[in-house]
Amino acid sequence: MTLTLPTFCGLLLAGLTSAAQALDRSGEADAVRLIQQAQDYLKQHGTDKALAEFNRLDSPFNSQSPINPHGDLYLFSLAPDGFQIVHGKNPKIRGKVMIEMRDVDGVYLIREMVKICFETPAGKGWVRYKWPHPITKVVEPKRGYVERVPGVPTLCLGTGIYR
Repeated sequence: MTLTLPTFCGLLLAGLTSAAQALDRSGEADAVRLIQQAQDYLKQHGTDKALAEFNRLDSPFNSQSPINPHGDLYLFSLAPDGFQIVHGKNPKIRGKVMIEMRDVDGVYLIREMVKICFETPAGKGWVRYKWPHPITKVVEPKRGYVERVPGVPTLCLGTGIYR
């Protein structure tokens, strides 16, 4: 049997797609647990030390570790105006107001997260949008989980799961 280049490329692409889909992925409980551990770390170590830790690309909050076993979670922060002091995967976002950021479908994801964090009594919840997976780099459906930091009225922490 002769394998043509288009057939070979198609088989290779199918194999890569299947491998990306077969990745072990974090679920809702993992995301909520990561945020709880971040909240605990913040209480124990204070804001300055915690924010420095949350911004480290190799932090256990942002890379594969016992608290992030699949390595697909990372932390980010929000202020009521959309300012992000923390981003565990993309240092270019840190220190910027991202309230106008949209996903590929036009969803204003930061606006939605800010509403949940700062305009609801619970101060926590989920937002659906599409975002590049940190491992595969493929744009996928994502559910971001955000939670207001108790005692810090202008800080919300978040992470997200890919589905």
